Parts: sequence; C-alpha cells; structure tokens
Amino acid sequence: MSTTRNHLRTLTVAAAIAFAALGGTVATAAADIGGAEVAFLEEIGINNATLPGKSVDEMVVAGYQTCGHLRAGGSILDEIAAVEQTYRFDQGTLFVSAATTNLCPDFAG
Repeated sequence: MSTTRNHLRTLTVAAAIAFAALGGTVATAAADIGGAEVAFLEEIGINNATLPGKSVDEMVVAGYQTCGHLRAGGSILDEIAAVEQTYRFDQGTLFVSAATTNLCPDFAG
C-alpha cells in the first residue's frame, strides 16, 4: 500500500508539473489523489479545458460535481452550459466529457 501511495504521489506531482508546463493554473495537488483523478486532470490539461483560476483540488471537486448533477438527472447539454457559465470559459464540452470518462465512467457508458 505504501508503494501504491508513493506511486500515486509521484503521478500527482508529474501531472502538476505537466500542467504548469502547458500554462495551466495548477496548485500543489493533494497527496491522496487517485488514478481516476490524475487521468481526469491529464485529459483536461491536454485539451486546454482546465478551469480558470482553480486549483487541482477544485477542478477535481468540480468534475465530481458534474457527475453528481448528471446522476441526479441533469442533461449533458445543461451540464455543459452550467459549467461554461459557472467557470466563465468555453470548454464545457471537453470538461464534462473528461469528467464522465474518468470520474464517473459508469455514467458515460
């Protein structure tokens, strides 16, 4: 378990460095971030769909909130519009896609 935790911590730091290199707004990530969260952060970083002015932790929370809204019956289109309006950016489609693919894959398919 200790090896797994150290590996995840290494992945988290690597992801944060990669986001910083891409020009994303990345703060120090939490030590307990998991594989799904790292994959989510990598996808939104690659697709330039990081939330403006938000930390890594805040983006993960927003991703899980997206999953919650969809599970509660919200439509994909409504969630995309809500994400774009809430965070004032135009990459809601990519953000919601990354959330459903990585954080709530049971919802996506």
